[in-house]
Amino acid sequence: MQSRFFPKDYVLIWLALVSIGLFCRPLIPVDETRVVSVAWEMWQRGNFLVPHINGLPYSHKPPFLQWCIHLSWLLFGVNEWTARLIAPLFALGNLVLTAKLSRRMWPDDETSRLMAPLLLLTLPVWALWTSLTLYDMLTTFFTLLGLLGIIRAAQGEIRLGWLVVALALGCGLLSKGPAIFIMILPAALLAPWWLKPKPKAGWRSWYSLLLGAALLGALLALTWAVPAGLVGGDEYRGLIFWGQTAGRISHSFAHQRPFWWYLAVLPVVCFPLTFWPLLWRSAKGLNFDFGMRFCLVQSVSALALFSLISAKQIHYLLPIFPTLALLASRAVSLANLRATRRDQAPFGLLVALLVVLFLLLPLLSPTLTTEEAAAITLKTPLSVKLLILGIGLAVLALPPITPLTSVRVMAWGMLGLMLGAHLIFRQVGWAYYSMQTFSDRLSTLENDGTPIAYWGKYNGDFNFLGRLQHPLDEINDKQKLLDWINAHNQGYVILIRQPDPTVSEEGAAFAQFYRGSRRIMLFKSAELSGRLETLKRVLN
Repeated sequence: MQSRFFPKDYVLIWLALVSIGLFCRPLIPVDETRVVSVAWEMWQRGNFLVPHINGLPYSHKPPFLQWCIHLSWLLFGVNEWTARLIAPLFALGNLVLTAKLSRRMWPDDETSRLMAPLLLLTLPVWALWTSLTLYDMLTTFFTLLGLLGIIRAAQGEIRLGWLVVALALGCGLLSKGPAIFIMILPAALLAPWWLKPKPKAGWRSWYSLLLGAALLGALLALTWAVPAGLVGGDEYRGLIFWGQTAGRISHSFAHQRPFWWYLAVLPVVCFPLTFWPLLWRSAKGLNFDFGMRFCLVQSVSALALFSLISAKQIHYLLPIFPTLALLASRAVSLANLRATRRDQAPFGLLVALLVVLFLLLPLLSPTLTTEEAAAITLKTPLSVKLLILGIGLAVLALPPITPLTSVRVMAWGMLGLMLGAHLIFRQVGWAYYSMQTFSDRLSTLENDGTPIAYWGKYNGDFNFLGRLQHPLDEINDKQKLLDWINAHNQGYVILIRQPDPTVSEEGAAFAQFYRGSRRIMLFKSAELSGRLETLKRVLN
């Protein structure tokens, strides 16, 4: 039995994952830096209604995550660490809610309750996103909260259950927008398939209360959206109420992929679940109870609806991973089969093979690899390579006493793999992604009253890290940039270019790598005025 005074093992793994992420990885541009820069600009302006980035309203996401960051700054002062802990705390809440859902659906099944959170931690995408400062773990949290409310309503806690659903929908809307409806509502709409016998009050009452919960959740979100739209102006109002959502559904601004893309990548993303021999053995002759039907409805309907949306990213599907883990844990628990080393073999073999491939990269033909990949291999300490190899061999060697033990071995193995990957990043990748030094340079220039221009689309990479007080001059037209340079002879221009040996960085006040092999350069206007050929090459 788990001691009430000792944290569950999934809490320990979560804590280790978050610690590794915070210590071995900076805020990654453009997504993480943008999240915190939006929070910084709202804080600096004292405007907690309309999110801003570089002086302009930011309509892509609602501000719930930023509000949580503001709360941490109110308690502990403006800093990076508490801002980076917000999303991971929601990730921990997701593990707890997954266990609570299992207890609600199968109160006598302790194995499923303990196994489901651990299964989530065996998934590489879940393990990585646990420590990222992004919106997806918040959406997942409110999805699980809404699903828990539906189950409560189905089990007779009608008022509390539907109020929880309304709260989850409202907060989900404020976290990432209408995607929360796709994650929660189909499970309630298709209740006649999974909920038997029907509710005592009948289906008319069920759907009336569902409609009421949806309207109440929307009303909660509108208490922010309406005044924000009035303050933010016509363009901002149009984007938050329709433009962003319609654009992503019909013709995404980015990440456009065919409708079948999720089905193609999901088996790989859900490794090791999809290649877990014990799960496939357990699935034979399985009878689906109401909880399994509920999880199946939620995951399949969300997957189908998201496949119809133009914009597709793997992490958009994070909210269906808990129900998939619940399905798998329940199937394994009901089958009550004995676990063997073969059940851990796919996971252990893949980790070991990854290390072997990693070691062989410098020896492969240039047509089979890249210079960057070979360089990473050569720069990675031998101790880290041996650590990852040892993890794979340990997973293969450790005997599973029970199915739960087998899952624990894989979860701790994934933690070790994440540690190895982050140690490699710390050694090799930090200089390519950390924007702190560049941001400090800009902060010094701003403090001296020096004007700064940014060529291209600016995503707020430096605002928070440099604690900048004023927007950068974002310029997307070549002639306007030349005019700016002539008008601000003592100003500085930020340029980003692809690797190009014909473009010299001579004369740059500062230069470093940017998001991989690209280079970001800081030039004084007077320097660029005398090097128009260099400038033209960069702008092209």
